[in-house]
Amino acid sequence: MQSTDVYTDSSCDSPASLTITSSISCTSSDCTSTTIAGSTYYTATSCPSSVYEHTEDFYGDTDYLLVDIYSGTDCTTYVESSAFTASGECGIAGTDGQSAIASLYSNGSAQLTYYLDGSCTLVGSTVYSISEDDLTSHTCSQGRKYYSSTATGVGSSATSSSASSDSSSGLSGGAIAGIIAGGLFILVLVGLLIYRRRRRVRRGNQGQAPPDFSQTNDLSDAYEAQASPAKPHRQTTVTTISDSDRRHSAKLWDDDIIVAARIPREKVTVVRLINRGGYGEVYIGSYHGKTVAVKMLLPETKKTMSQVNAFLSEVKLMASLDHPRIVSFIGVAWDQLIDICVVSEYMAGGDLKALLTEYENDGHPVGFDHVKVKIALHVSIALTYLHSCAPPVIHRDLKSKNILLDEALDAKVTDFGISRERIDATMTGGIGTSFWMAPEVMMGERYDDKADMFSFGVVLSELDSHVMPYALSKSNSSTESSSSAKPNKLPSAAILQMVAAGRLRVHFSEAGPQSMVDLGNACVSVDPNERPTAAEALYKLQQVLAKEV
Repeated sequence: MQSTDVYTDSSCDSPASLTITSSISCTSSDCTSTTIAGSTYYTATSCPSSVYEHTEDFYGDTDYLLVDIYSGTDCTTYVESSAFTASGECGIAGTDGQSAIASLYSNGSAQLTYYLDGSCTLVGSTVYSISEDDLTSHTCSQGRKYYSSTATGVGSSATSSSASSDSSSGLSGGAIAGIIAGGLFILVLVGLLIYRRRRRVRRGNQGQAPPDFSQTNDLSDAYEAQASPAKPHRQTTVTTISDSDRRHSAKLWDDDIIVAARIPREKVTVVRLINRGGYGEVYIGSYHGKTVAVKMLLPETKKTMSQVNAFLSEVKLMASLDHPRIVSFIGVAWDQLIDICVVSEYMAGGDLKALLTEYENDGHPVGFDHVKVKIALHVSIALTYLHSCAPPVIHRDLKSKNILLDEALDAKVTDFGISRERIDATMTGGIGTSFWMAPEVMMGERYDDKADMFSFGVVLSELDSHVMPYALSKSNSSTESSSSAKPNKLPSAAILQMVAAGRLRVHFSEAGPQSMVDLGNACVSVDPNERPTAAEALYKLQQVLAKEV
C-alpha cells in the first residue's frame, strides 16, 4: 500500500487529508510543498502496513473520518481509503484539487460531502449520511466502510462503558449529565438545521449535484441507470456568448464585470508569439513581474467592432469562472479597444496537441497510461464544473489544442464559450475544430452539454492514438471493403457527413484498458442521450486511475 499524506504546514505536523491506495510497489518521500487548488500544501508518501494504524498515527489527537472504498457494492474488492479531518469545515481532499466537509455528531452519526473545487462551493456527489451503526460496526454500505477517531476499533475507544458506570454513581449526577447532554444536542441540532439550510441555498444557486454512482460496477450499467427518458433532445439554457450580450454589446466595455477585471495596459509586456489561431494570437509576456499568456485579436479582425464585442463577451465569461482545472483569468487591458488583450495564467507545458505530437514522433506506446488517464480526469473535472454552473457553460470548442499542461503534465481547459458565429464559420470551412464537433452541432440542431461530451470522446481517441481525429478510423459503411488495411483518405466534408450519419467513428487502439475504450465509444455516440455526463465520466476515470493504470 502507498499513502499520500497532505499537510497544511511546512513541517508536516498539521494533518489535512490522506489517500491510501492498494499498490504493488511503493516509494516513500519526505515532506515537500505543492500547490493544490491554488493554495500551498505539503505532501509526503509512505508505505504503511495497516490503513487504520497509519490513519490514527497521521491524525494523532485530531478528529477524522476514514472511508474504505471497494469496487463492488458488497465490499469484496478493496480499492483505496481516504481520510478527512472531521472538523465540520471545508478541507482539502487529496491532491486533485477537490475538497470535502466531514462532520462527526454527538449522536454517533457522521456526514461527508465531496466538492469538485478546493473551496467547498461545487458539490460533486450525493451527501453521505453515515449512521452510528455503520460507523461503529463498519458494515458495508454502498461499497464503502466507515471508521472514525471516535468509533470503536479505530482511534479513541468508545466511552459507553465509562458512561454506564457514571450513571450508577447517583441520581443527581445522571440528571445533571442528562441536562448537559440534552442542551448540547439542541445546540448541535439548531446548528445542523442552519447548516443544511445554507447548503440548500448554495446548491440552488449552483445547479444540481451530479448523481451518486457508488453503487454502479459496470460502465454500461452506469450509463443505463442514468439514461434520460425517451423524448426529443432538449435545448438547455446555457452560458456562451448570449444574445443579450450581443444586444448590449455596444457598451460591453462599460460592463461592471469587465470594468472590474480591467488592468493597466502599460503593466502588460508582450515578449514573443507562441500560438496563432483562426481568430487570435497568444504571446508569452509578463505582468507585475510574473510570466503570463497574452491573447490578442488578429490584426485583420481587431478593427472589426463585432469581433471586439465578441472578444469582450468571452472576457466577461472568463472573469466569472474560477476553478483549478480552468486556466486562470488575470485581467483584460486596453488603451484603445483596437489593442485589447486578455491576460491569463501561463502554462509552461504547452498544449496537449503538442505533447501528443511529441509522443507520436518519439514512438510513445499507444493506449492509456497513468499520465494520459490523469489528463482525461482533469478535463472531466473541468467539464463537470462548467456544466454544473447555473446556467450551464458549454465549452463548444474542446480539443487537444485547448487543453493546456503545466510542467507536471496536470491539465487545465481554456478557450471556452466561443460564439455561435465562429462555429458557423468553422463549419463553412469544413476543417479544424469541426472534427471535434458533435453531430447535432454539425447539423445545426439543438444541443446541450452532451455536445461537449462528444468532443471529450474525440480527445480520448487523441490521447490513445496520438494522431488527428479520424486519421485511423474506418467507415462503418457496408459498401466499404472489410479487407481494407488502411482507412480511406476522405475529404473533410465527407468525413463530417459520415460522422453525422453514424458511419464513421474515431479510432481506439487495442492497447486498452478496455474501460477507457468503452468510455470513449460511449462519449462519441450519435445519440446525445447515450453519452455519459461529465460527472459520470469523472467517476469512471477515478476508478480507472485507482485500479487499472
